[in-house]
Amino acid sequence: MNSIRQFVILSAFLVLGSSFTKAQSTYLPINSFTNYYIDRLDIGGDSNNFTTSLKPYSRIEVGSSKLYSDMVRGGYIWVKDHYPNRFNYFMLDNLYFKYWKDTTQTFELPVGNKNKAWKSFKKRIYHEEAALFSARNKDFLLIINPVLGFSGGKDFSNSSSTFQNTRGIEVRGMIDQKVGFYSYLTENQFRFPNYYNQIIDSTGVIPGNGFHKPFGSNAHDFFMARGYITVSPTKHIGMQFGHDRNFIGNGYRSLILSNFSNPYLFLKINTKIWRFNYQNLFTQLTDFKSQSASGEGVKPKYFVNHYLGIKLFKTLNIGFFESVVYDRSDSIHKGSFDINYLNPVIFYRAIEHNLNSSDNVIVGMDWKWNFKKRFSFYGQFVLDEFIKNEMIKRTGSWVNKFGVQTGLKYINAFTINGLDLQVEYNLVRPYTYTHFKQSQNYVNYNQALSHPFGANFKEGIFIAKYQPFYKLFIETGFIYVMKGLDSNSSTKHFGGNILTTYENRPNEKGLKIGQGVKTNYSIFFFNASYMLYHNLWIDARANIRAVKSDLAKYQGNTNWFQLGLRMNLDMRNYDF
Repeated sequence: MNSIRQFVILSAFLVLGSSFTKAQSTYLPINSFTNYYIDRLDIGGDSNNFTTSLKPYSRIEVGSSKLYSDMVRGGYIWVKDHYPNRFNYFMLDNLYFKYWKDTTQTFELPVGNKNKAWKSFKKRIYHEEAALFSARNKDFLLIINPVLGFSGGKDFSNSSSTFQNTRGIEVRGMIDQKVGFYSYLTENQFRFPNYYNQIIDSTGVIPGNGFHKPFGSNAHDFFMARGYITVSPTKHIGMQFGHDRNFIGNGYRSLILSNFSNPYLFLKINTKIWRFNYQNLFTQLTDFKSQSASGEGVKPKYFVNHYLGIKLFKTLNIGFFESVVYDRSDSIHKGSFDINYLNPVIFYRAIEHNLNSSDNVIVGMDWKWNFKKRFSFYGQFVLDEFIKNEMIKRTGSWVNKFGVQTGLKYINAFTINGLDLQVEYNLVRPYTYTHFKQSQNYVNYNQALSHPFGANFKEGIFIAKYQPFYKLFIETGFIYVMKGLDSNSSTKHFGGNILTTYENRPNEKGLKIGQGVKTNYSIFFFNASYMLYHNLWIDARANIRAVKSDLAKYQGNTNWFQLGLRMNLDMRNYDF
């Protein structure tokens, strides 16, 4: 039995042997519409010790924080007398708060009386507006919802039709108010716009997903499964084990850890006390080379992360992190998890030195400052490698690998209720996230763990969100990216492709962002969603994507329009 199995079993015994003292729940999806409200409330008031950098948010953590109590009082910007339904949406989407406080009602299927059982069952069908089926008593909560997504559109760049066909189920609940469980399963068929198919052809994977197979004419079929359990051994410690994604940061993008890649197996331990929030994340990723029925070309690799968030003042948060990506594919370790990295407090760089290893270690920080109850200034800094003298002399050494993010959010802009603006700037130096050993790149299943554009780019983002009334939500944005790509006539790697190694560099010094084949991306998107029923949306989207490059093969324009209907399903992003 390898080390990761031993660790999982050990953790299970520790958890089961603990005396649970804190209620536990499931998590809000990373792209949940509720997060939009939480973000606005955090900027508009005092979020106490709530850490917005770590996503997804725990439902019970949101409910027990000052964010929730402030919503009840209705004291902040968007909780107005003429916007009561926004609070109602939050409560409907988080039935846990109601059930936790109201355990007097019970639901049990009678034994031996099918007619009575059926009548009792029917009473639970949309008994609550946000749940197709719900059942509860003092020891148990179960919520079941359908997941549906149907859409059709046209890519005018090549006159091809696009579509989505998604069917699935979402199940979540609690046991004894101490253990939470969540499962999300969907079966999907997609025909994507042309540029998206080009990305799939070049990487061998659908962004955000794993194994897929052809479906019909130029379409794809894939299965999505996410799920986890949550427990709290102590009042201040929460644990989550399962298969899903995580996100670190306050921006539209993340240079530390994003939700762009395929879901992965992980154990997360979150310790929150006073002004500190300390998170340990231990994951098993996939080193993907090729897709085959036998599984050849799919091997395990590992990612571990420490993140310490500190609330210095009421409106200022700062966080520090360190991450390691590694594999153990030699004949001795045979792909096993290295238990040296299970130490939750020691610096990973020290472990790396003690092991005499060359694992891929990345460190850095992020910050967020809310001011004037309207603005939030945030950013990130990631450092892969550097040489101090080369950095000071600004020689452009390839070893100086880092990324920077800075951004600003403005809620209720120009005193217009429901209008939010956001600007963001990202840059990542060539070869950042890469390693001499390709399997140790900052990559999962041939997809970036951080920014979808990888490295060797500069990016500017402008986003506007507007909710003129409760059921209508409009989002529009413009993204401009300048990136250096590799030439197909050269064996040299210019640092933009994080799916390969940093070997075969053209030079050791004098490297600049955008080196190689200079390519400019202009991406405009417009999304309008109207809520027919709770989490039942009718959507209209338009995407315009123009790519200009020094190499003709990278150039191309996309004009795409699509209409759709979705239920309990987040809208898919096409912003890269």
